[in-house]
Order: sequence, then structure tokens, then C-alpha cells
Amino acid sequence: MATMTPPASAEERWLVCRIDKGMFSDELAVTYPPEGEKQMSVFVSNSATQGQPGQKGKVRVTLVRRNGTLFAVLPSSNQDVVSVREADLTT
Repeated sequence: MATMTPPASAEERWLVCRIDKGMFSDELAVTYPPEGEKQMSVFVSNSATQGQPGQKGKVRVTLVRRNGTLFAVLPSSNQDVVSVREADLTT
């Protein structure tokens, strides 16, 4: 999986995703995109999400633009990176 260290000027936003139960009580699984063929599914801390398991929700991400493509650094233990659509981001 790709990882990336966000620059200090990186912007934090909320990314629409699907939320499911995690392996432990203090984490949830987030999948992007929330519908269709998944690009990425990772475990994150409950505190980095909004929403309930089994539904669409949001995960807090750090945005990075590289060569015209928008990437989100997920708050997973490996800081996994996924390319995202601007329309899937909220403040």
C-alpha cells in the first residue's frame, strides 16, 4: 500500500466513506468509495470518524495534491493513501 508524508501546508477535510465495525472496540473499518468497487479499506480510530457502522459516514483525512491528482492520507496506522474525488469531500 502506498504511504505519503503530508506537507505541513496540507489541508484536513472529511471524506465520505462506508463505515463498518473494526476488529477492536476503539476502531472502525472505513471503505472508500462508499459504494461500487472499493479502492481502499482500512482500520481507523473511532475518533477519526463520523457516522455509525453499516452506513455511509465520514473519515477525517489530510489532502495532498500531486501532479493534478487529489490524494487523501487516511488516519490508519500506515497512513494509507487513496486518490479521491473532490465531490466526496466536506468541511
